[in-house]
Amino acid sequence: RADAGGASLAGRQGMINALRRLQSLHDPVPLPDKMAAFGINGGRPSGIRALFTTHPPLEDRIAALEAAR
Repeated sequence: RADAGGASLAGRQGMINALRRLQSLHDPVPLPDKMAAFGINGGRPSGIRALFTTHPPLEDRIAALEAAR
């Protein structure tokens, strides 16, 4: 809902561009295998961590805005 509101204010393409900019700043950096072995990763939350995320993944938000065209 918030993305739709943002799109109505900034325009759909403006909102998509803003989310892509956030995505470029937020893209995970690959970590060494040793860190992954301890459950430390920079990727998408999964399992129990996914339950506590406050926003859908940026790629899903961008796809929803693009599909609404």
